[in-house]
Amino acid sequence: MFVRLDPRRFDVIVANLAGNALKHGRPPVTLRFERAAGEPGGGVRVVVADRGPGLPGDLLAVVFDRFTKAEAARSRSEGSGLGLSIARENALLHGGTLDAANGPDGGAVFTLWLPDGKGEEPA
Repeated sequence: MFVRLDPRRFDVIVANLAGNALKHGRPPVTLRFERAAGEPGGGVRVVVADRGPGLPGDLLAVVFDRFTKAEAARSRSEGSGLGLSIARENALLHGGTLDAANGPDGGAVFTLWLPDGKGEEPA
């Protein structure tokens, strides 16, 4: 199986998801790469999960919006609130998706899906 991707954009996605899990979640942080057999067109799935408190329910719908931060109190924190927005845009440019959820046992779970290499080159 092959996936066509821009390695710089893919690195930005994975680095952002893993970095956020390490910074805002709790260990263990896991990255799982797997064949996406259940997706139309196959492809690859990358799942990044942590064991932290997870995402507040009201944040799930807007977590990929620009300038969104988990807490209003973090408005002066290091981050700009752009990382997840950029990560999702990079996923979309590859023809893929990036979704956020809470794990059944707690923690945030981000799932990146990229289609197989049969499509067009990524932007």
